[in-house]
This record gives sequence, C-alpha cells and structure tokens, in this order.
Amino acid sequence: MKLRVSVWRIVVLSGLLAFLLTACKVPLDERQAVADLQKKVDVLEGELESGVTLRQSLTLKLETLELRFDEMRDQLLKQSEELQALTRAQAATNDLVLLKMGKADKKASAGDQPESKPAAPTFSKKEKKAFEELYSDSLTAYHDGDYERSVKLFAAYLRDFPHTVKSANARYWLGESYYSLAQYAQAITEFKRVRKDFPESSKAPDALLKTAMSYEAIGARAQAVAAYTELLQNYPDDLSAKRAEKALGRFE
Repeated sequence: MKLRVSVWRIVVLSGLLAFLLTACKVPLDERQAVADLQKKVDVLEGELESGVTLRQSLTLKLETLELRFDEMRDQLLKQSEELQALTRAQAATNDLVLLKMGKADKKASAGDQPESKPAAPTFSKKEKKAFEELYSDSLTAYHDGDYERSVKLFAAYLRDFPHTVKSANARYWLGESYYSLAQYAQAITEFKRVRKDFPESSKAPDALLKTAMSYEAIGARAQAVAAYTELLQNYPDDLSAKRAEKALGRFE
C-alpha cells in the first residue's frame, strides 16, 4: 500500500513539474520551487527503486529458506526410516536372546547327554518377519542408490541375524554397497567372507568376480588376475566366468 502511494506521488509531482517547465515565463521564486520539486521527485524515485530491490532480496531469502526446510525435512524422514528399521531389528534380537536363554535352561535341566550335531537355527514368526523386513529395507536402500544407508542396514542385519537363509546374500550386498562407494578394501573383505562363510552359496562366484574387480580398481594387477583365474577354474560354467575371461583379456 505504501509503495502504491509513493508511485502516485511521483506521478502527480512529475506532472506538476512538467506543467511548470512548459510555462512561457517562470519567475525566479517559481524556478526555485520547481527545483525543489525536482529534488523531491528524485528522492521519491530513489525510494521506489530501493523498495523494489528490497522486495527482490526478501523474495530470494524466502526461497532459500524454503529450500533448506525441504532438505531438512527429507533428512529427518530418512533418519526416521533408519531408526524404525533398526528398532525392528533390535526387537527381534531381544526375542532371539530370550529364546536362546530358554533353550539353554532346558539343556542344563536335562543333565549330561550325548552331544549331537547343532541344528539349524529356528525363528519365531515375529523374528522371521523382523529379519525379512530389515533385509527388504536394506536391499531397497541399495537399489535406490543410498549406499551409505544400505551399508548400515546390511551390517545391522548380519550382526543380528548372521545365520539365516538370506545371510549370504546380505553379506554379498554389503560388499556391493562398499564397492559402489568406491571403498574397495572393505568390499574385498566382505566378498571374501561370502566364500569363506557360505562356500555353497549361489553368490560365491559373483563374490569372487567382484573381489577381482575390486583388486583391479585399486591397481592390484597380480591379485586381480589370480582372482579372475580362480573363478574360471572353480566356476567355469557360471555366467560370471564369461566376464572373468573377458577381463583377463585386458591384462594380456
């Protein structure tokens, strides 16, 4: 409203000034009045320009604040999702500990009996649901390109559920997450653990291939060639063997 009034004042004063300037003969006193009027017009025009500049500056600051608010909101949502996933994993871990404690008490009360081969771990429906949700969240983070988050979630999965049907895959995708972050030393460690801890896993050939690729990425030529060669020897019929054969051609 103030800006509109200023514009109106400028228009009126400018018109009056034009009228006075077009007069045939202007007395000295009136000339002074015209000069004073011109000064006022100049001042008002300057105030008008300052107001426009100030409004543009405030608009830019507002847009910047809105952008920062959106970024902070997205970050809080991501942290909330991570916290929920870790909370589910922790709850399942607590249930697993209680289950193991109950089995230990039963074994102690049974007295001395012949040792038998350890049975595969069993999980309650609640535990199974927890580790399946955590694995799904981890894999989703990887496919979304959020590799830092997938590292945290896969690591949490392997910490709390080291012996499930998906543990080998979790270990492999943990290595893939490190590889995607160009953290090749950590990737090599995880890929080697796939073959060490789960030698019969279908991910073993792929893990050996990515081990070789990680060595190649850091310039460890001899180790890369050795890993590619081992892949061809141990898994000649696997699809990864073709990639290994092609990769070895680069070293000839």
